Amino acid sequence: MNVKHALGLAAVAIALVGLVASGAAVGGVAGQDGPPATPAAYYGQVTLTDGGDPVDGVTVEAVVDGEVRDSIETDADGSFGGSGAFDEKLTVEGPVDGDVTFRVADADAGTAAWESGANEEVALELDEAPDSGTDDGDGGDNADGTGPGEGADDDPDDPVGDDGGDGGDNTDGTDPGEGVDDDPVGGDGGDGGDGGGTGPAGGSGGSGGDGGADTPDAPGDAPTDEPSVEDVVQIPEGATAVASEAATVQASPDGASSSVAFAGETGVEGIEFGGAVEGDVGVVELASAPESTGRAPGAGVSVVEITVPEDARNTPATIRTRISADRLEETGADAEDLRLSRHSEGEWRALETSVVDRDGGDVTLAAETPGFSVFAVSAVSDPEASITVDSDAVETGESVTLSGVGSSDEYGEIVAYDWNVAGETAAGSVTETTFSEPGEYDVELTVTNDAGETDSTTATVAVESAGTAAAAPVEEPGLFSPTTLGAVVGALALALLVVAAVRRADR
Repeated sequence: MNVKHALGLAAVAIALVGLVASGAAVGGVAGQDGPPATPAAYYGQVTLTDGGDPVDGVTVEAVVDGEVRDSIETDADGSFGGSGAFDEKLTVEGPVDGDVTFRVADADAGTAAWESGANEEVALELDEAPDSGTDDGDGGDNADGTGPGEGADDDPDDPVGDDGGDGGDNTDGTDPGEGVDDDPVGGDGGDGGDGGGTGPAGGSGGSGGDGGADTPDAPGDAPTDEPSVEDVVQIPEGATAVASEAATVQASPDGASSSVAFAGETGVEGIEFGGAVEGDVGVVELASAPESTGRAPGAGVSVVEITVPEDARNTPATIRTRISADRLEETGADAEDLRLSRHSEGEWRALETSVVDRDGGDVTLAAETPGFSVFAVSAVSDPEASITVDSDAVETGESVTLSGVGSSDEYGEIVAYDWNVAGETAAGSVTETTFSEPGEYDVELTVTNDAGETDSTTATVAVESAGTAAAAPVEEPGLFSPTTLGAVVGALALALLVVAAVRRADR
């Protein structure tokens, strides 16, 4: 291989290395800037392989790498969850490499691929029905507490009897032997039902039901019936619901304030109102921000719509919301950088947010809001401004390019570049200017990110009078340039040495 060929191959290798490095950098940026994964949701039915009979009353578990991510019970026809926005589902946070395994009664009943934001129906099958031996149904209610509820044995031939059902509620708790009314709020319930089974191990009787309340609920008592989610929650047009729940507002003992607590179906734990509020409150967690609001500033973590009674829409309140460790890891955010924002009057408005609790890797945030609509939790940080000057030697009257494209933001994007050059202002990531007098000039750049956070930096530009800047030496072209002459002399000297060596060898 001659020298020219080797140099050519080296140049090609260097070019390929540069292309691979640039491609890796672009891929890294693309991976970093992509949106965080949203949970996948599953619903369906569990049936027996032989005959297709439904399997009711069993727990379906979603398992990833041996870890149970979520669980749900089947109903009378073996179904679990549903396709509707308000239906309960099995949800699996991601990203997940590989499949989700569905386990029923310690047996694998099927698998499904994980896909961000999926809402998939799955058909699960068991080779044989799970063992019975669970408690039978509750006994009937006793309107006056005069008799126990009886639990039925679903298999009289099984020597191991099932437990009897719970006794029925009594509403007055006054009958002897069925519960004494020693609490003015309500009496104790009646006796439990008898256990079934013909063998020596008959089931035990069920526990007595609680008596009904004799007096109205006191302020702050939990409601006996949760409100219907469908009647309370509102889903923004074009949005996709991931989870939802509803609860009734409870007044404080003095009636001056009120609060509502949720069961954990969504990230919102509870709301404390600054005044008296009556009615139901709904929360729906969305897969992404609705089209009507656009995405929140920074790196998105969660989006919810909170629906309150009409007369409470502008009531000040404090919202507590929980962010899981998995979600934080997906977003790559620090807990201290999380902020709750509310969409109001056509724009996202930042709320004063603080971390009030930590449980393992999970964090709970509290934020004060003047009213209710769509809320988003996102990660926000200050941007970092940077200035680049295209020339180290600047003369008067010469155009100079100033660039701010090296500025950066950890979570969001920079939306404004504002320049101040010798008292003159300009806008844009790149600007050009000239200086009429020699001297040193300070150039200031202020950048603003999509969350409204700013950062400023300065650079000094030294300007000299025209014609005084040191010129770079220019090599004279031509046959008799110093470089050419030196090469010729060197070649002649080498040739003479070769001739001399050959002559010595011939002797």
